[in-house]
Amino acid sequence: MNDAILEQARIYAAQELERLKSMVLTWKASYLDMADGDGHDDFLVLEFAHEIEEYMAPFVRRMHVTQQLDDDQVSAFWDFCYGQVKDLRSSLSTQEEG
Repeated sequence: MNDAILEQARIYAAQELERLKSMVLTWKASYLDMADGDGHDDFLVLEFAHEIEEYMAPFVRRMHVTQQLDDDQVSAFWDFCYGQVKDLRSSLSTQEEG
C-alpha cells in the first residue's frame, strides 16, 4: 500500500472510530432506558459489554491488522468503550439507590 493510500485509509478509520463511538453511546442510552431500577439490572451491563465485544471488535481488529489504526488508537477506543460500560454500571447503581 503506498503512503497516500495508507494515509487516506487512516483518515477513514479515524472517522469510522468516531461513528463506532457514537453507536456505543446510543446503545448505552438504550440500556439505560431498559432499566427499571429494581436492583436487578446487572444483566444490562453484561449485555452492553457483550454487544460491544461482539459487534465492535471485528471492525477494530480489521482496521488494526490492516494498519489503518495504530496501537494507541485501538487502546484509546477500548478505553472509551469500557469507560462507557463502567458509566452504565454506575448509572444503574444510582437509579437503584434513588
